[in-house]
Formats: sequence, structure tokens, C-alpha cells
Amino acid sequence: MISISDLRVGMFVVELDRPWEKTSFMLQGFLLTELLDCQTLQSMVRELTIDPSRSDPASLLHLPWDSVHLPPDDEAPATEPQTTIRVSYSAPPAKIDETYSLGAVANGVKQIWQAFTSVQYESPERKKSHRSQVTLNHSAQNFSQPAPYYLRYASVVSATQEVSMAERSAQLVPPSTATFSQFIEELYPRDVVYAPLDFYERIQGWIIKWKAAKPYKSTREQQQFIARKKHPEYIPSTLNLVIYKDRAPMQEEIKQATVAVSRTQEFLAKMSDDIHEGKELELDQVRPAVQLLTESVIANPSALMWLIRMQSEDVETYAHGLKVAVYLMTLGRHLGFARQQLNELGMIGLLMDVGKLSMPEEILKKPAKLDDEERRIVCEHVATSLHKLQQNEPLSHNVYLGISQHHERLDGTGYPQGLKAEEISIYGRMAAIVDSFAAMTSARAYDATRSAFDAMKELFRQAESELHAPLVEEFVQAIGIFPIGSMIELSTGEAAIVLEINKLRRLEPQILVLTNADKEALVHPWVLNLMYQPPDAEPVRILRGLPDGAYGIDSRSFYVAKS
Repeated sequence: MISISDLRVGMFVVELDRPWEKTSFMLQGFLLTELLDCQTLQSMVRELTIDPSRSDPASLLHLPWDSVHLPPDDEAPATEPQTTIRVSYSAPPAKIDETYSLGAVANGVKQIWQAFTSVQYESPERKKSHRSQVTLNHSAQNFSQPAPYYLRYASVVSATQEVSMAERSAQLVPPSTATFSQFIEELYPRDVVYAPLDFYERIQGWIIKWKAAKPYKSTREQQQFIARKKHPEYIPSTLNLVIYKDRAPMQEEIKQATVAVSRTQEFLAKMSDDIHEGKELELDQVRPAVQLLTESVIANPSALMWLIRMQSEDVETYAHGLKVAVYLMTLGRHLGFARQQLNELGMIGLLMDVGKLSMPEEILKKPAKLDDEERRIVCEHVATSLHKLQQNEPLSHNVYLGISQHHERLDGTGYPQGLKAEEISIYGRMAAIVDSFAAMTSARAYDATRSAFDAMKELFRQAESELHAPLVEEFVQAIGIFPIGSMIELSTGEAAIVLEINKLRRLEPQILVLTNADKEALVHPWVLNLMYQPPDAEPVRILRGLPDGAYGIDSRSFYVAKS
């Protein structure tokens, strides 16, 4: 039994809180596939019963785990015969590639190095507890791990066979596509086969730790950056690109990032109040806030990405603008945009949806598809934004392009002008990608929240015709396959949140484990670095990405664990 507010498309409805003959539904028990049927039920009943086993698993993620799953049987065997839906993947066999080796001498040095650099990351008690949660039996040292579930993309019906508990928990619709999986495999070839750190990677890891331990002095001072020699053809030659390096570790930069976010939120809240009161906008107040954001992004964008994931989960338009601004500047930093252009990207993100603040709230929060008149009103928000922003002074040319074109699409299906291909500027293309990603990963009245991974998969689909494919790939590289602050599910069943990306192995981040395998919240969440795990225990891997709020978990409640 669930509340009508928890009903989602994809659920199998078996019983209502009133007789079926008093409703407009002809079938007693059906799969909810249409949003219109969902709205009809919302207007008729308050509670209803669903069958989780016949529902789309994605429609259940917002519900607490124990409300839709039977408690485990202690006496049940680890495997049982059943007919399952298998999914295939394109990752190569999990084996160690020794072609990079320098021969027997290098192997001997490697063993010596491992002996001196091995680090214990878990207490004996925690390691014992963790090992008891593992359901797979093969040894970590033979590297016979299955390919990551998030790389699988093709469904195949298999015959009845022995299925492990871990495999049963992964019986979901294929989470990826062939294009996206191939991109990940080409980008991180050693990560997807769980190859052990080689000698060179261990040296790099030692250097990273050594630099992190050094005291950082004057990290906020403006410095000259090295010019980037390679200039992608899709970036205007008039833009001078530079190479950025992190100036401070995330733990140190988060203090400065907090100040930048607080200052920006103050401005955005005031801007919202001024618009509702009919006052003119004072853009001079936004520039100092944007400059603070820019300096934090230059120092280490991870801090700001963590904060916007933890603090910007409401549906206010200006909260969405802050998220877009940070992701836009992070993408710009990754591409090598200079400080002035990063400031402009921040302005674009913060101000692109100003026109929505004066729109009727019933349209912005309508859970159903907009009619023609409502869509016309929504499409006018771009022109409204430009009008309000230029009442006192004109916007810079680049900011104007980004705001006016963030809903344009390469195939001409966008608005307000229906521009195509080369008619859309680099700023408009970047804004379109980031705005779409931020919207898909946020709570929306008209659609379910997606995980960061699923949102990236959708960006790749749209890159076939609507979005600029090279920039989509650059964006994914800029924020990571599993971005900081995003929720994930582990191969052992626990839910976790990504704390920090390991630069050597970006698919093996440092995480905060939030629940046990039954998705019950832990009293004391604990940190696990997936890149460094005990050699005598079964390695824990990422099974898939989770949307915010999955299994009823509020990741924001763990915000203090990092800050």
C-alpha cells in the first residue's frame, strides 16, 4: 500500500482504496504506462496497492527499500535456479595487460613498491564486518570480476540457471547504451577491467599524496597559467585557452567555496524578491559573487560541485541557476577558458532563467504535459530574461549569446529562433548541455529525478542530433562519470555517495557508505576508497548510479560528513 503521492509511471497497480467499478479503469490490475492515467488516479484515490515484482524497478527507487522488498531468508541458499533477463556488455575480459611492463625487473620493483606503499584503509573490525557482507566467492587476486553493470546495454533472455544474490539484485533494465559504454571504455580502458595499479600509476599516486600533504600558501593569489597549445576546431580561435592545475585540496577549498555559494544565494534571493516586487535588477551585485565562484572553480571545482549537490535540491529557479553556473564554469575550466570567459559562463548560468521568475507558478510546477498556450508562455521566458537583464545596461556579447541560445538545438528544433548548427555559438551549445543535465538531475514536477549517469546517457542520445557531441564528451570528462556528491549503489548492495574523484582511477572514487546491503541507514557512515582496498578481501565495485532520494535516502543529511 502506498500513498497516491508516491505513484509513478511504471508501477503495476493491483488494488485501489475504492471499488474498481466506481472508476474509469476497465481492467482490475494494470501496468501504469501513461502520465494521463497517473493523473486520473491522483484525482480519484488517496491510497493504492502496487505489485513491486511486476513494476519497472526504476519507478520504485524513491520508495524505502524495505517497503518494496521482502526481508532476506537466513536459511535461503546464496543461489537459486530461476529464469532471468540477462544483459550483455562490451567491456573486454577482465585480465591484466602486461604489455606495459618493463619485464621481470620492473615486476620485481613493483612488488617491492607495493610492499612499501600498501596502506590499511579499514580497521580489522570493519574489514571483518565488510567481508561478511560480500556475497561473491571468487578471489580478488584473480581479477575475475564481472564487467560493471552500468556498462551493460543489451537485453537477452537466458535459460534457467544458478543466479547469485548479487546478480539478482542487478536484474534491472540495461542502464547504458552502446555509444555511451564505448565512450567510457575508450576513456578509461584500465578502469573498466579492474586492472591493478601499475608501477607508473603507483608513482603518480605517491606524488599526489605528497603534494596533498604539503602546506598550501597563497593558493588564492591570481597566477599566470600556461597557454594550451591544442585548440579544438569547435572552439573559436579568438579564445585563448590555458591549462589549469588544482591549487588546493577539496577539503581546504570547501571553506572558500561555502563563502562563494552563500554570497551568490544572497544575491539570487534578492533578485527573485526584486522581480516579484516589480523592481529593476541590479546586476552590479552579481559580479562580485560570480568572481568568487570563478576563483573557487579555478582553485578546485570539486568543492563547489559538492556544495551544489548537497545544498541545491529544491526546485527554486535561482537554485537551478546556481547549479548550472557551477557546471558551466567547470566545463569551461576543463576546456581551458580564461578567467574572463569563466566569469561570463557564471553570469550565463545564474541569469539564463530570470524570465521564469515572473511566470505563473502553476505552469512552472505543472506535473503534466503543457498545452500549446502554456508552452508558448514558457518559450517566452528567454525574451523576458533578456529584456529584464538589459533594462539598465546591455549584457556582454558572450553572455547575451549564452542566455538567448540555451534552448536552441543543432537540428533546428529549439527555441526561440530555431537556430541550426553553426548558427549557435559555443556559449549557447555549452549552456544547452549543462542546463539539460542540471534539470534532469534535479527534482521536477513534470518528470522523475534521474541519476547523473542516466542523465549523461540521455545527453549522449541527444548528441546524435540536438546537442554538440564533442562538447557532451568534454562535459562528461569535466564532471566525471559519477560526479562528486552523486549517489551510487555498490556491488555488495550498499548505497553510497561520491566524496572525491581519484585522478588515477576516475571510476574508483572515494565514497561515503550510507546504508547496509538492505538499504537501512547506518548510524555511523564510513569512508571507503575504492582505488585502495585490502588485497585479501573481495573488492567492492560500483554497480550503478542512483538518483537523489533513491530508496528514501536523503544524502543531504550527510552533508556535515564532508564539510
